[in-house]
Amino acid sequence: LIRSGSFWEGVKKVQQEKCRLFTGPFGILPTPFLENGQVDYGQIERMADRLCQSELSGIVVCGSTSEFVFLSAEENQEIMRVASRAVAGRKKLVCGATAADARTTLGYLEWMAGQGVDGALIAPPYYFRYDGGDVLAFYRKLSQARFPVPIVAYQIPAFSSPIPLDRMEELMGLEGIFGLKNSSADIKQIMHQVNLRNLVCPSFSVLTGTDDALVPCLAGGCDGSFTAVAAVLPEEICGIYAAMRENRLEEANRLQNDLLPLIRLADRLPFPVGYKVMAEEAGILHTSYRQETSPVNRELIVQIRKEMRLWMQNRAYKNDRMPWKEGMKIAAD
Repeated sequence: LIRSGSFWEGVKKVQQEKCRLFTGPFGILPTPFLENGQVDYGQIERMADRLCQSELSGIVVCGSTSEFVFLSAEENQEIMRVASRAVAGRKKLVCGATAADARTTLGYLEWMAGQGVDGALIAPPYYFRYDGGDVLAFYRKLSQARFPVPIVAYQIPAFSSPIPLDRMEELMGLEGIFGLKNSSADIKQIMHQVNLRNLVCPSFSVLTGTDDALVPCLAGGCDGSFTAVAAVLPEEICGIYAAMRENRLEEANRLQNDLLPLIRLADRLPFPVGYKVMAEEAGILHTSYRQETSPVNRELIVQIRKEMRLWMQNRAYKNDRMPWKEGMKIAAD
C-alpha cells in the first residue's frame, strides 16, 4: 500500500484499512570487519542475499546488534546502500537511523528516502537523558519533516532514553510513525503497549527485540520481531512463528526453550560480541572486532566459542545435511 501511489496516500490507506506494515520475523545483520578494521561490504551483501532466501519477513541493518555506534555516518550509509542493492525488494529492509541528535537522524532519513528502504528504526537520541516530553518532541520533529520513510520507534532503555507508557498514545498518533520495537524485555510494558495499540491505533505494529521472550510476546499480541538470532538461525525463528500460527503452543515453547541455552551463552559476553561469536560459530560471519575486550573477556570468548560449537553440533548444525554449512562459503568467499 505504501508503494502504491504517493507515500502519503499510502499512509492513509494503511490507516483506513488497519494494515500493519511490520509483521513477522526480521533478522538483524551483524557488521563484519576486515582484519584492517574496515567494514566488509562484500560480506554484508552475501549475508543479506542469504537471508532473502529464508522465510524471514525482512532484514535490519545499522541497528544495535550491527554496532552502528562504532560506524561513521558514511559507513552506515554505505551499509544501507549495499543492503538495499542486495535485497532488491525481495524482503522488507529496515535501516537504523539512531543518532546522538535529531539533526543527524533527519540526515539519515533524507538520505534513505532515495534508497528504496522500507523503514527506519529510530531510538531516542542516546548519551544525554531525555524525559518523556523531550522524547515525544523528538519523534514529533521526525514526523513533521515528512520524509517518505516509515518510522519504527525503538524502545531500548539500556542505551537511550525510554519512551514512557503515558506518552505512547501520543506517539501512535504521529504521522509517519508506524510501529514500535521494544527491546526492554519488559513483558508487562509490552502488553500495555499492545493494548493501547488495539484501542488507539490498530495499524500500529508492536514488535519485540528479544529472542528469548519471543513466544510470550507473540502470544500476547506482538506483530513480529527484530532480533539478532533470526539472522543467525532463521529456520529456528521461523519455526516458532509457524508453530504459533498453527496454534501449536507446545511446539513453539519447545523451539523457544531449545534456543535459550545458546542465548544465555551470548549474553555472558559484552553486547553484541556474544551474538557475533554466535554468527561466526554458525558459519555465516567472518569478522574482526572494533569493540575493545579485556584479557578476561578474550579468554571467555574462547570458552563461549567452544560451548556454542557444541550447541551447534548437538542441534545438528554442523553436518552435511544442514543448509547453514553452505554459509561457510558465504563468510569465507
